[in-house]
Amino acid sequence: MKYAQGYIDTYYTRTLDGDQMRPAVQADLVCDVCVVGGGLAGINTAFGLTERGQNNVIVIDQHRIGWGASSRNGGFVAKGYSAGEDDLIGKVGLHKAQQLVNLTKMGRQMIRERIATNNIDCGPLTPGVLTVSWENKNSGFQEKIAEANGKLDLGLEYWTAEQVQEHCKTERYVDGIFSPHDFQFHSLRYIHGLAQLIEQRGGKIFENTRALSIKKEGQGWLVKTPQGSVKCKQVVVSCSIYSEGLDARLERAAFPVQTFVMITDPVAEADLKNSINTSHAIYDTRFASDYYRVLPDKRIMWGGRVQLWGKPHDLANLMFQDLLKVYPQLEGKTKPDIAWSGLMCYAPHKMPQIGQIEPGYWYNMGYGGHGLVPTTVGGEVIAAAIAGDDQTYKLFEPFGLGYAGGRMGRYLAQMVYWWWRLRDMTSPNAMSGA
Repeated sequence: MKYAQGYIDTYYTRTLDGDQMRPAVQADLVCDVCVVGGGLAGINTAFGLTERGQNNVIVIDQHRIGWGASSRNGGFVAKGYSAGEDDLIGKVGLHKAQQLVNLTKMGRQMIRERIATNNIDCGPLTPGVLTVSWENKNSGFQEKIAEANGKLDLGLEYWTAEQVQEHCKTERYVDGIFSPHDFQFHSLRYIHGLAQLIEQRGGKIFENTRALSIKKEGQGWLVKTPQGSVKCKQVVVSCSIYSEGLDARLERAAFPVQTFVMITDPVAEADLKNSINTSHAIYDTRFASDYYRVLPDKRIMWGGRVQLWGKPHDLANLMFQDLLKVYPQLEGKTKPDIAWSGLMCYAPHKMPQIGQIEPGYWYNMGYGGHGLVPTTVGGEVIAAAIAGDDQTYKLFEPFGLGYAGGRMGRYLAQMVYWWWRLRDMTSPNAMSGA
């Protein structure tokens, strides 16, 4: 199966139309703003800048744009952050939590508007994300929904066991929380659509260009690359866990978490009706949850698991067995086609890391587990600060560059995951705080 050059083999890279390879930096360049990292965080930052008339922008990425988690995710476009709402309120108080959550509502709507206004081919935009309780007779969902809607106006709906069973033909789930305004889409096509708009406005994007160092030079910054450099007035680092050796302050503030996704062969309509009888995206409430959706071509995208490094033996079949634990009726009805891994960037507080290391040196990273909407928010608040001295980005100051375990961070993450798995096995009523 053919997939886009320079990417790993995924559903997204197999179905990316009109791929445009971009050159590497091979000279000494000058710009107003250099964005290091061409994932969703970096591309959204550059898009927000060019939208505000800041067109002398350069984006560099050591691989292809969207090469990392931005094109290896589940495609869920949902408001909120990886940190739960209760954690947010406890950390910053109700008023600031409302402001932070409202930013994600704005970001979700902004994605819709950008797609519609610019005719970005990344659909269909299939509505609805359903959170289901896992073998939980006392989920407390009704109380949680009433509190979340009352405090944060989330627009959530309670689904009874009967409603959930109509959509998910499994004995594993009971009741659910439905978010009707969230949706799903093709994340890599979206990134490429934004990138083309950046370039149409005068911005420049370079691929296969690693940032080797960032150093102060005069009133600005110098970003060294293997075959050239970028001199700029301001720099934004958005390469998160791929910033190894670039800046220890950023590298030690987050840790990578590897997760996995599998795609099945197409499933007959009758078999879908007898199993995943819904177009909504779904995830469960375990600490180590499954998340999945039915793709437009009737394949099932199934995500989950966490591992320290490498790829498990026969990953596609391993993930398929996870699917069969929930929908055993699909055994013999389809088979796994492809599977891949991806690294997510987490900070201990599970919130984005947005701010300045020093004047003109910005960071915009840490979107693990919930990135499609918050990266839009991060790009917007950084762009607004650079282009117009807007101070909204300071809402994220309580979630800064703490210590995430350094090189031991990944080991710590693995131990946390093993603990989650143990809790899931011993306590089916356990629920994630995310």
